[in-house]
Amino acid sequence: MKKITILLVSLLSLMYLRTFVWLANTWFTDQVYSHGVLIPIVSLFFAWRSVRDKDMRDTDPFKPGIIPLTFGIILYIIGSIMIFPFLSAISFLFVLCGLILYLYGKEMMRSLLFPVLFLIFAIPIPVVPAISVTLQSISARYSALTLEMLGVAVIQTGSEIQLTDCSFSIGLPCSGMNTLISLLAVSAIFAYLLKCPLLTKTALFCITIPVAIVANIIRVTAIILIADHHGAEVAMRLFHDFSSPFLFIIAFISLIIISKLMKCRIGEKGGQNELL
Repeated sequence: MKKITILLVSLLSLMYLRTFVWLANTWFTDQVYSHGVLIPIVSLFFAWRSVRDKDMRDTDPFKPGIIPLTFGIILYIIGSIMIFPFLSAISFLFVLCGLILYLYGKEMMRSLLFPVLFLIFAIPIPVVPAISVTLQSISARYSALTLEMLGVAVIQTGSEIQLTDCSFSIGLPCSGMNTLISLLAVSAIFAYLLKCPLLTKTALFCITIPVAIVANIIRVTAIILIADHHGAEVAMRLFHDFSSPFLFIIAFISLIIISKLMKCRIGEKGGQNELL
């Protein structure tokens, strides 16, 4: 079985070489997916964590695993013909699930389901630019509204917020998309490690979206507040760059607090065999 596994890994590497090259190129050129290079490493760690105590020779092959395997290969062929690398990348997850089921069985698939699904955070989603535009609009609108409530005179025109002596354009990099995707990946790991029902884990993961959006609105509002009191140069030079990681930490701490309110906790073996 070990030889078969090595052979399959080699074949998959050759089959998906172009897809892997596309993914790597995106990770190193697209700021939104700069975290992508870490995803396979984290996935491999959780895969090892899940199977380290299992006897790989003790298999119970699940023949219907040929269904997701076949579906994945069909997706790969379509993606290759259409030159649509996203489809080819998604097909890898189906092929992987199909092979695990077919060779090792349902119990092994249950253990490896999270590491496999976690790989989706490394795949650039085609709709991200459209979502970024929406987040850009939300950030500009509600930041302006918050500033008005705080007594700051502002004029919002589209994604631009004007103060008396300067203006700020909420560009796509400031839409909060980077924070949202990174926070979703981290919250997925966090939810997986928690000892609580699957429904609670799912709810906590979904809560990440509004938390990330609110965090970005606070960030934009804070930058403009500083600009109003100390000038645009001070706001951009001293606060703009470090505010993003700072608010990421604040957002994650918020998720921890919410998980406590949901009565979740991290156990010694949190996450193992608990996704399903």
